[in-house]
Amino acid sequence: MNKRNLAVLAAMTVIGGSGLTGAALAAPRPLASQTQAAAALPAPAEFTGEAVDQRALLDWSHVAGARDYLVIDVTRSDAGRVVGSTSGTSWTSPRLPLSTPAYSFVVVARDSAKKQGARSQAVQVFPGGQSSTPATTPTEPTTTPTEPTTTPTEPTTTPTEPTTTPTEPTTTLTEPATPPATEPERSVTQPTRVWGYENSTNLLPDPWDEVHSPRPDAQGVTTENPYPGSPRTAFFTVHPGDTGWNGTTGTLRSEVRDSIADSGDVEPGDEQYWAWSTFFPADFDWDERGQFLIFTQWHQTANSGNPNVHFWSDVDEKLMLDVRGGTGGRVAGDAQYAETFDLGVIDKGAWNDLTVRFVWSPDPATGLIEVWHQGEKVLSENVANLYADQSVYIKQGIYSAAGTSRSHHLQHAPIGFGPTLESVSSLNVLHRPAG
Repeated sequence: MNKRNLAVLAAMTVIGGSGLTGAALAAPRPLASQTQAAAALPAPAEFTGEAVDQRALLDWSHVAGARDYLVIDVTRSDAGRVVGSTSGTSWTSPRLPLSTPAYSFVVVARDSAKKQGARSQAVQVFPGGQSSTPATTPTEPTTTPTEPTTTPTEPTTTPTEPTTTPTEPTTTLTEPATPPATEPERSVTQPTRVWGYENSTNLLPDPWDEVHSPRPDAQGVTTENPYPGSPRTAFFTVHPGDTGWNGTTGTLRSEVRDSIADSGDVEPGDEQYWAWSTFFPADFDWDERGQFLIFTQWHQTANSGNPNVHFWSDVDEKLMLDVRGGTGGRVAGDAQYAETFDLGVIDKGAWNDLTVRFVWSPDPATGLIEVWHQGEKVLSENVANLYADQSVYIKQGIYSAAGTSRSHHLQHAPIGFGPTLESVSSLNVLHRPAG
C-alpha cells in the first residue's frame, strides 16, 4: 500500500463537556449556565480528517464571526487538550506517535473576544493506517478457472472470463492514491497560524494578546518600510529610562505576547517550524557590553526565569541565540542546560529573514533546533530547548538591559508557525530557506 495512502476512519461521535482544562488556559472553567448565556458561535460543520505520513490533516467549514479556531485532542478525555490554533479552516498536526493507534479531535471557533463556541463532532484518525479493503478482492476469481476441468470442451471460453475480472481490482486499488497525493500538499503548504498586520492598525486585540511596555506609543503598526508582500509591519521602540513596566526597573520593554494555546501548546516530541523577518536599521548599535537586546523569544509557562529560547544581539551586532531546557525555568539562572550560539553578523539596514525548526524536548539527546538566516542554514544542534513540565508562548519586540545610552528601533514582519519547512516558506519572501 502506498505510504501516503493511509486509511482514515471518521467516527462522528459528539463529544460532551464544557470548558477546557490544562495549564494553557488562564481562565477558570466556566459553569454550564455561563456557557449557555454567552451566545457562543455554532460548532464548525463538515469536519473531516485524514492521516498522511503520521500527521492528522483536519478540515472544516468556516463559521461566520469566527476570529480563529482551536483544535482539541480528546483522545484520552472529553475535556481534551488544546493542541493547535489557526485562523484558517484546516490544521496539520506534528507527527503522531504510533504507540497510540487512534487519535480523536474536535474543533471549536472563537470570536473576536476569544470566547469559545460550541464544539464540533469528533473525528478519529489512525496514524498507522489499517488494511485496505480492495486488497482481498483479486482473490475471488482464482477459484473460477478450476471449475471447467471436468468439461474439457468448454474451458476454451470460460477461463477467459476470469482473465478480465482480476484486472478490475487493479483500478480499485489505485483510486485511493489520488486524494492523499493532492490534498496533503494543499494543507501542509499553509502555516498553522500567522500573526499578520495586513488588516490591522493596532497590535491589540488582534493579532496579539498583550503589550508589555510602559509607553503606549512605543509600539504599533506602520506602513513605512514594508516587508515585500506585507503592506504593514509592527514597530517597537525603547529609549533610555523606559523602565517600570509591571514594576520592573532593570529592563526596557516594548513587546507583544500571545497565549500558550495560540503558540501551539507544545509538548516534548512536538515539531514546529517558525518563520518571520526582522528589520535592523542601518544605525543599529547595541552599546551595553555584556548585556542583551532580545528581539524574539519563546518563553516558558512560568513568567519568571530565563526564557528557554531567545534571539538577541551583542555589541558587535552579532545574531546570537540562547537555548535552555531540562529542569528549572522558574528562577533566573536555574536552567539545567544552557547554551549560547553565535549565528553570524546581522544585516543592518535590511530585513533579516529567519526560520527556526524545533523538536521540543527537555532532553538534549532528543531536542533539536535548526536556524536559517537569510536563507542559509546556520545552526543544527541537538539541545534541550524545553523546560520539564512546561510549554511555551511567543513574544516579540525589544526586551533589553536598562544601561543603554541609545534609543533602539526595530520592525517585525508577520510571524507564523507550521508543521513543515514548506508550510512557513511564504513568510520568508526575500530569502527562502533551503532544506
